[in-house]
Amino acid sequence: MHSSPYIICLWPGLPRLWIRGDWAALATAVAFGAALNLVLVSSFVWPELLPPSFNLIGWLVVGTVWLASVFQAYRTLPHLREPPRVDDRGLFIQAQAEYLKGHWFEAETLLRQLLRYCSRDVDVLFMLATLYRRTKRYDEAAKQLDRLDRLDEAYKWRWEITQERDTLKRLAASKTETENLETDTGPEAKTEERDHSPP
Repeated sequence: MHSSPYIICLWPGLPRLWIRGDWAALATAVAFGAALNLVLVSSFVWPELLPPSFNLIGWLVVGTVWLASVFQAYRTLPHLREPPRVDDRGLFIQAQAEYLKGHWFEAETLLRQLLRYCSRDVDVLFMLATLYRRTKRYDEAAKQLDRLDRLDEAYKWRWEITQERDTLKRLAASKTETENLETDTGPEAKTEERDHSPP
């Protein structure tokens, strides 16, 4: 399945949170959960918590908000799946140009700016992973690849992601070997060499 399921429309704020990683949507989802819990607790656990008229009003408000939210989310879900309407192609091309010149800081800045518009842009995430590898930030590169693996839209990069993981493993192994060699040829090893050297 390469698209978000319609079942996410059943909770207010969840579609925007799921697809775009929107913090305002997280606040909406949490607020709805808190309101629903309050009404449930005051109706079934502690009826004396709120007056009966407040309970009735609470259920009406929660029900109305829920129905309106489901209807609106169902209508806007296809739009949410599309990339946001910003000049992201221009920024992406600019980021590519900086990447190819080896201007890592400038490329990373532009890629992070693109991720603020759409946190699930697989092209941007993959380029950021390769940038982290080239700047020897292997852990961050691996985290970006893990993030890509969780996105259905990243199916077009599956082969490249596998190759990138293999490259990261080789580089990490090489780095470990180098560190081990440096440890073996540290100051104590050099002292031992001098002690055992012929007079």
